[in-house]
Amino acid sequence: MGARWTTGNFVTIWTVLCGLHGALSPEAWGQSLFHRQLELPAIGISQRVTQRSGIKPGERIVLFDQAGPGCILHWWLTCNHGQNPETDADWAHQLRLRYFYDGAEKPAVDMTLAQFFMILLGRDVYTVDSAAIKVLPKNAFNCYFPIPFRSLRIELENRGPRGSGIWFMADWQRYAEGTQLTPLRLCAIHRREAPAERFGSIPMADIEGRGFVAGMVQAIEVKDDSDAWYHTGGDTFLLDGETAPNPIRGIGGEDVFNMSFGIWPVQTDWVGAPLTEKRGADNALGSGYDGVMYRIFGPDPIHFATSASLRFGTKANNTESLIYAYVEPRPAPKILAPDEWKIAGPFECKTYENFSRREWAEAPVDQWPKEHVAGFGVFNSKLKGLPEGPTTFAIPAIVKYEHGWCDFVRCFRGRGPTNNGAQPVEASAYALGKMRVPKAGAYALRVGFDDWIKVWVDGKEVYSGRHDKGFAEESARVELPAGEVSVLVKLSNFDNMQWRLWAFALRLEDGP
Repeated sequence: MGARWTTGNFVTIWTVLCGLHGALSPEAWGQSLFHRQLELPAIGISQRVTQRSGIKPGERIVLFDQAGPGCILHWWLTCNHGQNPETDADWAHQLRLRYFYDGAEKPAVDMTLAQFFMILLGRDVYTVDSAAIKVLPKNAFNCYFPIPFRSLRIELENRGPRGSGIWFMADWQRYAEGTQLTPLRLCAIHRREAPAERFGSIPMADIEGRGFVAGMVQAIEVKDDSDAWYHTGGDTFLLDGETAPNPIRGIGGEDVFNMSFGIWPVQTDWVGAPLTEKRGADNALGSGYDGVMYRIFGPDPIHFATSASLRFGTKANNTESLIYAYVEPRPAPKILAPDEWKIAGPFECKTYENFSRREWAEAPVDQWPKEHVAGFGVFNSKLKGLPEGPTTFAIPAIVKYEHGWCDFVRCFRGRGPTNNGAQPVEASAYALGKMRVPKAGAYALRVGFDDWIKVWVDGKEVYSGRHDKGFAEESARVELPAGEVSVLVKLSNFDNMQWRLWAFALRLEDGP
């Protein structure tokens, strides 16, 4: 006798299928990249926009202009740009691409066609073969980032001296009216420094709102051959400083792109280097290669709830960066924190006794010296083009408000070769800030940190803590007067779970 089909059987099978759906990749179910993070409907009405048009010098054309709710799952563009290498070599850098979402007047994407498709450093079009962006032979530009919208207009502007023919197709899904569509929108942010600061960090993006980082691209044109460009400390993502501070810390410049000991001409769905041009010796201390590297965070998007400050360590090279992110734009919460920090140091700090000693930075700021010599560890110069010996730092360095964060590494990179040379360790430094307290009373001091920290308010120590196993946030009760108060922070730096992270997040909140 056959088994009876019951509601319970159906529920059991449906539960199993749902479990499998969660276990399988979105692609295995015929869904798009980031489908799960964006919570897109599984099925819509398939649509396609196609057009063939010319674009004259100075002209702006509309490629896509549709009302939703909907989502572009793929778009393609090609161009007959001519065959004259003197006038046409940089054609993709002369076409400006813009996305306008939901009736907004300000575009969420505003950059050259080349930049959006990872064609950087002014180079001619080359092949890109990632899961999200593909540039194929004969100038075939393909975007597989899903683009959800209530309404969307995509424009292309010709800023070059010659006209071109444009072919365009966009495959998209129209969803039923009333569909609760995600508020997240695809944004792209491009930055360039030429040259970047020799011992600094380029701001890749400063984002306010909720969302996640979907991809990053870094391009380097070597101008500083004192050491490999990737010995910079790589990437630092400082997230949600206003509410729940969380740092994401890299090691070497190539490591975030999942390479080893340099960059290599390989491309996969998630990581790759579509451009590599030899500039020096193939060794850890050579300048290595000019290059363009990408990472698509398909399996591991980096989420943020209120803000994201994204940086990449630099040497004095021409540097470009590109961040793809899905964002629900909204102002980050206002917090009670200093508008800027005056930075002093660095000081050698190998033991807690070293950390506990009093140093000149604990004196009033008008008694600080104009410069400070650091003659220990990574601050003893070993780079070509620099004199051997200790490093002199101007005092104070000024760090502006960054969503409640203060990053010492920006000010105190080492002068030695390799990552260990660039990244300070067994060191401490001070940050002095001021903030205006609206009313007298009890406040909660929230401080997120790694390693060892001390905090003084108006010269009185109010908190001391140790985090020997990585970054975490603590809270302490402080009684404060109304008006301006000074806050002094001392923070050490060691090898830890977030490799040599040397940053803290600080804010005051009402109540104990």
